[in-house]
Amino acid sequence: MMNTLDALNWRYAVRQFNNDTLSNAQINELAEATRLTASSYGLQPYRLLVISSKELREKLLPHAMGQNKVRDCSHLFVLAVKTNIDADYIDKHFTMAEQQQNLAPGALAGFASHVKDVMCSMTTEQLASWADNQAHIALGNLLTAAAITGVDACPMAGFDKAGFDEVLNLEAQQLSVSVICALGKRCDSDSSAEKPKVRIPAAEFVVEI
Repeated sequence: MMNTLDALNWRYAVRQFNNDTLSNAQINELAEATRLTASSYGLQPYRLLVISSKELREKLLPHAMGQNKVRDCSHLFVLAVKTNIDADYIDKHFTMAEQQQNLAPGALAGFASHVKDVMCSMTTEQLASWADNQAHIALGNLLTAAAITGVDACPMAGFDKAGFDEVLNLEAQQLSVSVICALGKRCDSDSSAEKPKVRIPAAEFVVEI
């Protein structure tokens, strides 16, 4: 296991994966890291689909814009946003929060009312954008956790979301794909691994006020 900065310098968006399969322990740790990600109001308006089946990934490949990583990785993580974020969803969240924090029923009613006032005033498009932003926060956490644990990854947003939704039957689950991440081990022949990391210099990137 590497320290954070060493891990982030080691990682890159893998272009070619080898045939290694990640262990259940590795996948479970990364799934848990994703679950523990911070989200606005703690609402976690997304779910994580872990796709280990190569047969299913083959079905997704035609909707992946030629990115064979979807098929060739060890596991594909799919972050799908909830499409039913309404007052009932929010009430269920705060009921769960009261139970998990050993609070009396209704103890968080005031906060829940405030959250409903904010969220329910949004349009469908605004809610979808908000949920998508939260899913991307989870993706960032996943990428960092993967790097620290020595797992290679490639995040992808360039794919046919409607096609993924159809193959995964997500409409029936009130979900829609936001972003995906291929996980596994880099192939020795992946030349991208040797390329210098390109980032804005720290002196230019960090602005002290």
